[in-house]
Amino acid sequence: MRLLYTFLFLISLLQTNKVFAQETTLVKHVDGNYYEEYLSLKNDTSIKDGSYLRFYKGKVIEKGQFSNNTKIGKWLYFSLDAIFEYEYNYDTQRISKISGKDKVEDYVQTPVYFKGSPIIPYLFLIKNIRYPIEAKKHNIKGRVSLAIQINNLGEIVSFYVREKLHPLLDKAVVDVAKTFPNNWQWIPAQYNGHNIDGEYIINIEFELVE
Repeated sequence: MRLLYTFLFLISLLQTNKVFAQETTLVKHVDGNYYEEYLSLKNDTSIKDGSYLRFYKGKVIEKGQFSNNTKIGKWLYFSLDAIFEYEYNYDTQRISKISGKDKVEDYVQTPVYFKGSPIIPYLFLIKNIRYPIEAKKHNIKGRVSLAIQINNLGEIVSFYVREKLHPLLDKAVVDVAKTFPNNWQWIPAQYNGHNIDGEYIINIEFELVE
């Protein structure tokens, strides 16, 4: 009798899975500078459900899986020219691999990471910063190094210019950084497995093109 109940339960489970299994379709989407290719529910393409790829200039910068619009499992993030940066496990909420770090002791202390390809915040700044007219007039060029202070909860606390160039250019960078999208997420720095406060650095080069 127990075997019969077990058999009937398995049949019921299979039927339930058939009910909830939904067909997916491949979606290709251009998002500004980026191109996305992912699986979504066939009856609602706004819901990502399956493999996901994000490209910049034909090179993969993000790769992973969605389940009902939620990132799951291990995601790979790349910088320019599809150079691997790090791997993040959304199931454990931990970084699982970092470029150039192969030993256990390399993971004792890790820096702040943008939760995504590092070129995303960089390109956001490049796209939205306007070269001040007065700075152009005086032929002011060079690097501004922006420091984003991230607390142990992964929240932006403040911005400051770590490597200054000129007040006009310094201000231009910070002003744009303050408009970062609210839905962006950051992975806090860690020490011995514990989240700590840290900084995320972005270098911006101001060049005058003749």
